[in-house]
Amino acid sequence: MNAHLTLLCAMRAAGPHSGVPQHDELQEHLQDRFSEVGKSAWAEFAHVQRVASGIWGAEATAHFGQVLRAARVSVKTKRKTDWQLAEDAIERLPRPWRDALRGHGELSKRGERVKGARLWSAAHLRNVALALGRWANHCHASGLPQTPTGASLDAYSRAVANRTTARTAADYAARILSGFSIIAPGFSSEACDFVAQDWKERAAEEGCSTKTGSQLVGARRIYDLGFELIDSARERPVRGPQAAKEFRNGILLALATALPQRARAMSALASGTTLQLIGDHTVRIWLPARLLKLPEDQKNGEPFERLLTSQKLYAAVEEYLEKFRPIFDDGTFLFPSSLNRGEAVTEKHLGRLAGDLTARAFGVRVSLHRLRDNVATEVSEHLSAGGRKAAYLLGHKDERTTRRHYDHSQGIAVAQEFIDLLEERRADVPDLALRMR
Repeated sequence: MNAHLTLLCAMRAAGPHSGVPQHDELQEHLQDRFSEVGKSAWAEFAHVQRVASGIWGAEATAHFGQVLRAARVSVKTKRKTDWQLAEDAIERLPRPWRDALRGHGELSKRGERVKGARLWSAAHLRNVALALGRWANHCHASGLPQTPTGASLDAYSRAVANRTTARTAADYAARILSGFSIIAPGFSSEACDFVAQDWKERAAEEGCSTKTGSQLVGARRIYDLGFELIDSARERPVRGPQAAKEFRNGILLALATALPQRARAMSALASGTTLQLIGDHTVRIWLPARLLKLPEDQKNGEPFERLLTSQKLYAAVEEYLEKFRPIFDDGTFLFPSSLNRGEAVTEKHLGRLAGDLTARAFGVRVSLHRLRDNVATEVSEHLSAGGRKAAYLLGHKDERTTRRHYDHSQGIAVAQEFIDLLEERRADVPDLALRMR
């Protein structure tokens, strides 16, 4: 009889009143079986966990899931930083442009402002480099000089808009001119500035092609969906990687609705630092300014802090951190990657993940950014002074930003607290209160 069958027989014979096989014993068993039968050992071990769960229960055998995940998902090469991604984009540019962009990037990274030029974030540097690369390819294919003129920039913008949107064309035009301000000091063209402004105005008139009214499914529905996923994870007969992923996804939707912040900030949430359970059913969110959508020269400014007081949300986060999160790895990221141990889900994938979850549930994709629209719309419609409160929830400095992008209300609203959109009232006390320091 092989070791797999021997272990199964031993567990069944031992019964529920005997000790559960422990982590080190299981890890050694799985390693031995893998050396004998290869990846089939993983399927065997998953069956072992199902049998063990039937004997001792899902919670007592959750460590089986940790052992299996550690064996199946190895620590991969660490992801490149934003600055490294920017360097990769610069490396593909014509040689004369590289040093100037690298130099400006290094100054921006150190926070050193050059007279007449603003600090750039790594993301902006990469976007400018990518836009310049596309522009250089276009000029080469068309036999045009690389220095833009009003006519050549407008023709290129039209070609981009025909393939994509006016918003993309406007972004490319602005990035090309931003790049030339660095790679060609002294470059100036009123005609190019006019073209860039013209495409910016066209983009504003066109609106955002990725946002539609059908994506407004309601913040309360998304919040409830989060807890439905959490309950589903709790009810799984086996507490393994799938249960951990489902609980993680539920926390993502519930917390993103209650917060609500952009994907970059959400991806940086980590237990004990940017997220803390401080007692009295209160979750503290603390985000340094570098994680917020701010100009680069404000990235050392005031941090964002918010307190979320909710017995329901607090209990879910506490349970997740104690019982489900360790199945992924021993890290602290609130939303760990299911593919790369020790890494968080990237901001790009986090938004896509939220879209996948809402598409399955509602037939409509609601990314994390679009979730903010759902929150702001309900606040605008249902709270007194809704525009101001929506701006407060979304972290907008200017209430007009919220009105321009998010206020879809018809002006008919009943004064109530934001929590009424998320949770039932218990007696006279709101179950969730949002406070900002």
